Amino acid sequence: MNLKTQKRKGGTVVNKLSLAITYLILSVFTFLIGYPLFWMVMQSLKELPEMFQDAWAMPQAWAWENFREAIEMSNLDTYIFNSLYVTIVTVLCVLILASTASYAFSKMNFRGKNLIFYIFILSIMLPVPIIPLYMVIANLNLMNTHWALILTYTTGGLPLSIFMLKSFFDGIPKEIEEAAIIDGCPNYRLYAGIIIPLAKPGLATVTILQFMGAWNEFFHALIFIRTRSLRTIPIGIQAFFRDGSTEWPLLFAALTITIVPVFIVYIIMQKQFVEGLTAGATKL
Repeated sequence: MNLKTQKRKGGTVVNKLSLAITYLILSVFTFLIGYPLFWMVMQSLKELPEMFQDAWAMPQAWAWENFREAIEMSNLDTYIFNSLYVTIVTVLCVLILASTASYAFSKMNFRGKNLIFYIFILSIMLPVPIIPLYMVIANLNLMNTHWALILTYTTGGLPLSIFMLKSFFDGIPKEIEEAAIIDGCPNYRLYAGIIIPLAKPGLATVTILQFMGAWNEFFHALIFIRTRSLRTIPIGIQAFFRDGSTEWPLLFAALTITIVPVFIVYIIMQKQFVEGLTAGATKL
């Protein structure tokens, strides 16, 4: 056996060992993240006495009626509709505004471009001043409306979204743009027909992050929404916490229902999401 063969076999063993360690670490992380979700679903299918008797055992009788009772008990269907409306409109607003702004920052030259972009980046690190924000919403007569949340979530999500999308637009070869311009393609068609399709991974990443942020937001929804019929899911979940008692199986059933839309969005966009994260990591 010559030296090259020995090195090749030694390298193969090392590669297999590193691959096995990688899979082991990923399996551990998957278990740590996935088991709490699995445990929550299992508790949602138990009766309250059974849950307190053994919280770690599988359900003896699958209590599917917990999901119906959870919806009826707290008007969960209304809260889901409100959250879907606020979240979808927020995501659309962020995608439109962030993509157009990112395109301008990346492909156009205008006075103060770098200064404005750095202001956006700086706002990522600064907390939202709640008192001035409250005064603005009140002066606009938007208190106790869904638009108070939509505008707040949109403005809060724009800096990070612009920062991410600009990196994708910067990575698009200039030759593609120059060829389109030579063919007489106007800016709006260049943006909508060429740039946006090439930036799908970045748009998917922004969509998932903004969807999760708006769907799970609690603090601003608690401040701006007073009417029960306008509440979103994070506020509506409070109905399960009553004085002196909590219907834990119904609470877990409600939580199980509320995470379904997030899973659906991620499953639809998971390929673009992973590509977006890896591409953004190499371009930033």
